Amino acid sequence: MDPITILAAVTAAFNGVKKAVELGREVSDVYSQLSSWAGHVGTLQDAIRGIEEGEKKPSIWKKITFEKSETAEAFDIYAAKQKLIEMEKEIRHMFLYGDLNHLGMDGYNEFRTMRQQVRDKRNKIFREQKEAREKFIDDIKLYSIVGVSCLTGILGLWFAIDLIFKYA
Repeated sequence: MDPITILAAVTAAFNGVKKAVELGREVSDVYSQLSSWAGHVGTLQDAIRGIEEGEKKPSIWKKITFEKSETAEAFDIYAAKQKLIEMEKEIRHMFLYGDLNHLGMDGYNEFRTMRQQVRDKRNKIFREQKEAREKFIDDIKLYSIVGVSCLTGILGLWFAIDLIFKYA
């Protein structure tokens, strides 16, 4: 999915957050809206990261085509990043001066700390999974080489024994 489409979902969720805060809804409703917004933000950041890092490489037989020009794609990414920065500032403002000010800077800092902890934990899981895959592939290569070497040795020994008994 392209960043602009995801950005529309992020914006809708963010507007839901603002509406919940403005109407003075229960704290749980506001947190639910913030959670929804954060989920969409995560999806958007994953999409941006996928575009910036280059998604999966296509097959060597598949014709390579792109949906948008480089300029359009760059503007989409730039617009999405700028919109996220604005939304983050507005949420910070809600915590400090707006309707969430009863939580104050401590609440905002705790939110950011918890978000960083979750991000670190997920990155660790991804890193461990990648290392496990690489180890598995390395093990398969090693066992394949050892297996082929053993098979070659056994066949060579068998041919040598066969020649010895044939000409002895």
